[in-house]
Amino acid sequence: MVKKSNIFFLLLLIILVFPATLALFHPGFFLTDDGNWMVIRFSSFYENFREGQIPVRFLTRLNYGYGYPVADFLYPLFMYIGIPIHAIGFSFVNTIKIILGISLISSSFFSFLWLRKTFTNIASLIGALAYTLFPYHLWDVYKRGSVGEVLALAIIPFILWAIEKRNIFLISLGYGLLITSHNSLAFIFIPIIFIYHLILPKNNFLNSLFCLVIGLSLSAFFWIPALYDKQFTVFDRIPVSNYADYFISLKNINLFGITLLFSIILSLFFILKKDLRFIYFAMVTIFSIFFTLPISAALWNSILANLIQFPFRFISLTILGVSYLVAYQINSVKIWKKAFILIYLFLIFISARSFISPSQYQNYPDTFYSTNQDSTTVKNEYMPKWVGKIPNSSPEKKIKIVQGKGTIEDFRGGGSKFSFNVNLTEKSILEISSIYFPGWEAKLNGKKTVISYDNKYGLIHLVIPSGKHKVDVGFKETNIRLISDLISLATVFLLLSWFLLIKKGIIIKAK
Repeated sequence: MVKKSNIFFLLLLIILVFPATLALFHPGFFLTDDGNWMVIRFSSFYENFREGQIPVRFLTRLNYGYGYPVADFLYPLFMYIGIPIHAIGFSFVNTIKIILGISLISSSFFSFLWLRKTFTNIASLIGALAYTLFPYHLWDVYKRGSVGEVLALAIIPFILWAIEKRNIFLISLGYGLLITSHNSLAFIFIPIIFIYHLILPKNNFLNSLFCLVIGLSLSAFFWIPALYDKQFTVFDRIPVSNYADYFISLKNINLFGITLLFSIILSLFFILKKDLRFIYFAMVTIFSIFFTLPISAALWNSILANLIQFPFRFISLTILGVSYLVAYQINSVKIWKKAFILIYLFLIFISARSFISPSQYQNYPDTFYSTNQDSTTVKNEYMPKWVGKIPNSSPEKKIKIVQGKGTIEDFRGGGSKFSFNVNLTEKSILEISSIYFPGWEAKLNGKKTVISYDNKYGLIHLVIPSGKHKVDVGFKETNIRLISDLISLATVFLLLSWFLLIKKGIIIKAK
């Protein structure tokens, strides 16, 4: 529970952060790099979830209606969160805007609660403002439209707060949420969070490792198939972007903001205090800046390019480091404290000013997104590797006879589960206008039949004997995905049982 003494400062914090959310109330959707793709992907995700494809992995509407397995690989959490929001009546666009708004407010809320475990209310307030209104954070919302990253930046302080509370249940849950919120940010932040957990007083390695393992188990339904199924795609041989184009330079140095420079300079006066956590976050800040600059190119070329993609993503770490440094400094100064508070408030809002007002909006109807068939990735990098030619138009028919003679009747269903009858005068080959990906199954008169896909588009082909037959086609979980799902379900059951037993006092809360 939130202490009564903190409520006033939390309300004040929300008021101060609120101007950064005003653009979300503007009609339409602001023009961003990825925002439209996120709305399109979510709308297709919602369709397949409603059909009963759970977990959602193959988005059947995308890729000109031939389907695309992007949900098997890229951060699904924001889309699962969006399902109940859209289901109660919000449009696809407004659903995404609501998630962005909740993420910004949650960032301020949990960064305050985390910092408040160590610092005063006012120091925690300024540190939380530095976190939420950091230029890159707002740029992620209003320029990049990176819903997954913004959501991840809300979950990170939640985990740190849970660590300070020594709540194993919440720490483990936080790890699971982070992994499913954004692949790259999870890869960057998990080591940082894990080490932070280790350096806390009265903590041990096994305790920290246990929380991480439970978090990995909770998210196993996502990350295990994502790693395993990557072998079926062209991802490893498609250069999505040139990392060298995304280093921080003079033209985009404002993504750091003036607050960063001031906090680093001021930190020099506190470094001799030998406070372990202060030194740790100072190192995190310097470490993160290094990886955004061209001097780190050798490491990007050898290790990081395929894992993180964009050097500027390390600014997410800078946000965390700066928020702690700012709170620490305000908490520590004995004289001119009010002056430092006012200086930081001024720097934070001046740095954020040019990032909270999008210059362009687009007022497309929801049908623009819910009928759009884009793949929603840069270079179709999750296309199955057996696709020799990528389609550039929608199919004329969902099912057609490409060899043989007969008729197709009584088509029912759609998306990732459908059935139909055939009446063939000779042995025939049927083509389903869906790109094959492991998980597609077909049944002929109730019995599983072989799928072939050795054609230039990698489409599902079925060999059907002459006569009348019923054909059922559906996308299901493979064995590896099913095992991953069971791991996650078992972990959810374990955590819920543990939580209920603690609440009833049957077992003592773990510390």
